[in-house]
Amino acid sequence: MTGAEFVDYLHEKYYPTLEGPILAVRKALAELDTASPAFVSLMQRQAKRELSHGIAFSKALLQYKELTHHERADIAEQAADEYKHYALIKDYLHHRGADVEEISADAYDAYFGQFLSGDVEAFRLCNIAEKSAVVFMTHMSQASKDPEVRSLAAAIVGDEEGHEDLIKAKLATIADDERRRPFLEKQFVQSWASQKRGVILEATELGLDVEKVLTNFEKKLRKNNG
Repeated sequence: MTGAEFVDYLHEKYYPTLEGPILAVRKALAELDTASPAFVSLMQRQAKRELSHGIAFSKALLQYKELTHHERADIAEQAADEYKHYALIKDYLHHRGADVEEISADAYDAYFGQFLSGDVEAFRLCNIAEKSAVVFMTHMSQASKDPEVRSLAAAIVGDEEGHEDLIKAKLATIADDERRRPFLEKQFVQSWASQKRGVILEATELGLDVEKVLTNFEKKLRKNNG
């Protein structure tokens, strides 16, 4: 099994319990009525998520001396992308008469902060669940009934796809070494599990019927597997 095949195996293995439920909930969030307070709160939270991501990557550049010059270039570029996304969403919210600062960034700071604990190998894999961001923004750019929101999501999704391509290539390279696969799988599970907890909590706070979304996901999964 090649490294790329092992990564595909991980996605398939954990799709029913981790990746699939997260993507289903994030798609449902992307379909919230853009005129609703819940959608405004969703985008406030997304702005803070982007900002926390950018700050964490900026800190990593200073903290981890082990990073190669190519890694530093990629991390700096992604940090800039996250700051840009924050700015785009903040501009959108400003037009809606909303302020990003109304939302606490503590949960997002804690999520990204776990990758600044001193373990550079764990940091290198912190974007394992980047697919979640790609699916969220792609779905919003296609499913939203608000042209301004579709345009906003479209302006962001290209960068997110680039981030996903980087992590996919990195995972495959790491998995080429069979001795590192147990570590990779552990990080894969931890990253998706952590995101699952956060996404479900966020959706619940925003009033989404999470139980219904997950039940529908499980029904579709059983139908496809049947």
